Amino acid sequence: MIKRKSYLNQIERLIDKEPIKIITGVRRSGKTYLLKSICEELKNRGIPEENIFLISFESVKYNKIENFKQLDECIAKLTENTEGRVYLLFDEIQNVENWEKSINACRVDLDCDLYVTGSNSELLSGEMATLISGRYYQINIYPFSFSEFLQYKREMENRDVINLNELFREYVEYGGMPPIQQVARQDKYSYLSDIYNTILLKDIITRHNIRNTDMLNRILDYVIMNMAKNFSATNISKYMKHEGRKIAKDTILDYLLYSKNACFIHQAQREDIKGKKVLLHNEKYYLVDHGFFQAKYGEIENIGSILENIVYIELLRRGYDVRIGILNEKEIDFVCTKDKEKIYIQVTYMLSGDETIEREFSALAKINDNFDKYVLSMDQMDFSGEGLKHRNIIDFLLSDYI
Repeated sequence: MIKRKSYLNQIERLIDKEPIKIITGVRRSGKTYLLKSICEELKNRGIPEENIFLISFESVKYNKIENFKQLDECIAKLTENTEGRVYLLFDEIQNVENWEKSINACRVDLDCDLYVTGSNSELLSGEMATLISGRYYQINIYPFSFSEFLQYKREMENRDVINLNELFREYVEYGGMPPIQQVARQDKYSYLSDIYNTILLKDIITRHNIRNTDMLNRILDYVIMNMAKNFSATNISKYMKHEGRKIAKDTILDYLLYSKNACFIHQAQREDIKGKKVLLHNEKYYLVDHGFFQAKYGEIENIGSILENIVYIELLRRGYDVRIGILNEKEIDFVCTKDKEKIYIQVTYMLSGDETIEREFSALAKINDNFDKYVLSMDQMDFSGEGLKHRNIIDFLLSDYI
């Protein structure tokens, strides 16, 4: 597997620093391999191997640990004869009840450097998280970006000659989940379905003790089918009613929240650009990896929504807060903010004619501020003009700037 430099660079700056390094992301997105890469970096820095402890709560060795007291005992036993600073790396720690107590005790009682991963975006939202409040640095990990996908092709498949368009088609078709890169093409969709079912079972159904699994599946089917489209819990409720199923809106909202917490879906709220207000209805939902849509439906014809999903996740990967913009009843695909920076983005497959160009550029032209405004498409020709910028999507994905 490749070294994921964007994440390692963040972590390397924090090695031997006080903050607890918290790494969150969807199951099978590469968190375990990242911990192993950190172990290798520690060894390269001269840290003795006996001072480095990688504890995976999904391994046979540690999966009997269910609460912080058992974890305390485990840590004490592992480190009792170790001299000098210890490096403790905990994988999938959400499986341990009140894990924050143990991590805080390590911070207080041991000379240690701490690393934690979890498949839950709300890992630090509970009351117990106040124990380590202000003492952690959180890193969100995602499936392979297109840039990492190309890195994998070069390093693991020894490809000297890279055909960008051909490989982008493959990326669009199968997505960037790291494990499927090692699988033959004819088996990729099946493997993606297996990953989906594992996320469903371990991070949603079991974690939240869901009994009506059929309803959960139907709701997620609706979300996947409507990826990158506006809808609400009311829309889902009406759909279920049409299917002969009745479900309370609160239950729908709970199931959506659980799926967000599992890092499987991301919710983008709508924002009134002129009034600067968040609109609390008809949000959009995006998949952490568009490959799950393809595995479910295999509809390459839905290329516009797939490209929009790819761009959205890339913007999150780059640290932007992303919302859907509304201006005079026209929609701006993404309003992106980071620190004091703001950018506006429209995503479309191709600017195939004057009508499409007018539709994509006109909404941006009506935004009355000095922040950059972009249209991203697969066109090779540059359609920039009148203060609005146009970029090729592949170029955007492979660059460090928008």
